[in-house]
Amino acid sequence: DAIIKILQKEDGVKNPTRNDVIRYKLYQELKNNGHKNLYNNEYIERKDLFGKKYDIDHIIPQSRLFDDSFSNKTLVPRQINIEKGNKTAYDYILDKFGEKGVVEFTTRIEALYNLKDEGISKAKYQKLLKQGKDIGDGFIERDLRDSQYIAKKAKSMLFEITRSVVSTSGK
Repeated sequence: DAIIKILQKEDGVKNPTRNDVIRYKLYQELKNNGHKNLYNNEYIERKDLFGKKYDIDHIIPQSRLFDDSFSNKTLVPRQINIEKGNKTAYDYILDKFGEKGVVEFTTRIEALYNLKDEGISKAKYQKLLKQGKDIGDGFIERDLRDSQYIAKKAKSMLFEITRSVVSTSGK
């Protein structure tokens, strides 16, 4: 609710969506990198945040590992998201900017990770540095993510017809 109020007051977003809130949170996550995106280190102007100039990128593409969590997302210019395609962030950086680019990228990621509470999470850190060859087929992990998604969707659908839905951990 606090973020929605900020978006309405400061950014002029009349009816903020879930994606608008995620964009804002991803933007704030970049504040200790000077609000520069992680891939090419270019500054993201806040006024452009809610237009078509920037996309929410899945660090590891959903087609390779079904993971729609916050730790698998970052803000990037739309053109970079298109160029990246089905590659992991690390593989894209290596292909586009070479070894020097990977060193600069890794330095940025490590600096943000080392900030702990004001930086990026361990899960995001690991995903940003993961190469495609390290993902493999990932059937078990992918199947688990699929099951989690199905369970969440089923719960939300049940809430539409009843006020009380109790879920278990599955253990």
